[in-house]
Amino acid sequence: MAAEKIANRQLLFMLFMMRTTVVVATLPVLTTGAAAQDAWASAMITLVATLVIVLVIGSLGVRFPDLTVVEYSQKLLGRFVGAAVSLGFLWLFLHIAATDVRIYAEVLDAGFLPQTPLAFMAATMVATSALAVYLGIETIGRAADALVGFFSLFVIMNLVVGLKSFDPRNLQPVLARGVRPVLSGAVTPTAIAAQFLSLSMLIPTTVAPRKAAASAALAVALSGLVLIVSAVVVVGVLGPNLGSNSIFPLLKVARSTVLTRFLERLEAPGMVAWGFGLFIDVSVFLYSGARGLSQLLGLEDYRVLVAPMAVIWVILAIHAYQDMFEVLRLFKPNVIFPYITLVVLIPYALLWGAYVIRALLGKPPRCAGRR
Repeated sequence: MAAEKIANRQLLFMLFMMRTTVVVATLPVLTTGAAAQDAWASAMITLVATLVIVLVIGSLGVRFPDLTVVEYSQKLLGRFVGAAVSLGFLWLFLHIAATDVRIYAEVLDAGFLPQTPLAFMAATMVATSALAVYLGIETIGRAADALVGFFSLFVIMNLVVGLKSFDPRNLQPVLARGVRPVLSGAVTPTAIAAQFLSLSMLIPTTVAPRKAAASAALAVALSGLVLIVSAVVVVGVLGPNLGSNSIFPLLKVARSTVLTRFLERLEAPGMVAWGFGLFIDVSVFLYSGARGLSQLLGLEDYRVLVAPMAVIWVILAIHAYQDMFEVLRLFKPNVIFPYITLVVLIPYALLWGAYVIRALLGKPPRCAGRR
């Protein structure tokens, strides 16, 4: 199978859209903790913490520029332990994408297509992404190139329309309850940064893998800026109480804004941006999952796994949760943080530990590759 390559620019766009989609969806710095009017401060902490996570993942990946995490985990930890760690990563790709699909389908069902079955909407979204994955990572990269401009424009439109009703008094008093509520608001969005685990599968596909970590860090910075601005706008428009109790606060801002007598309910740009981001999100995770599993099974081409994995993802998206409230329980800090710690943080501690020990012993695994 011919090697597929994407530009580092495309990697940046893909990661930016994936991360920013979370902002458009649930604004977790406001809805999952107790930050209230200080959600913007939680967003700043989230930005720093997410940068650390990305550097942990990316810095190890660039040391093996021609290998995915599935391959170098077996070099570092041995065949069986490395395979077990990789299976945990592959499960996370599946779980995150299925959850994102379910959330988007729930929004469409509640506000736009109430007569359309959830299964049909989920299957349509996954099938579109599966086609892109079957065509290859280069196709996904070109799609990110084509969509990122529209995606950014619609996100900006969704923020700007709310400024008409913006009240800066809703942001006061600042840090009146101390730092602890701010930290609680940063837990979930930081844990959601586990989505950047896909970077460990994408580094070998870039034309300059040594620079992939820098591209990912820039994506974090840009999406973090959107998160901060979104927190300020939502709290300024809805207030801390209504904003915290809204399931999709940014869309609520757009829906509640009336620009003129004939121009209102402006949530459509936000939904379009969310749809673009979800397409890239699911495509990247499906590609990462299919490619990683093919490497574990010793298959030459990951494409034979795309169709059955897509079917499994649709089934999980529909049947893993009874309703939207059960989905949102996953994002509670006391649930998602232990989950991500077990599946991502502990395995990466083992990988880095093994790498450092091998380096100290003068027996680093082979990691030569392109610059």
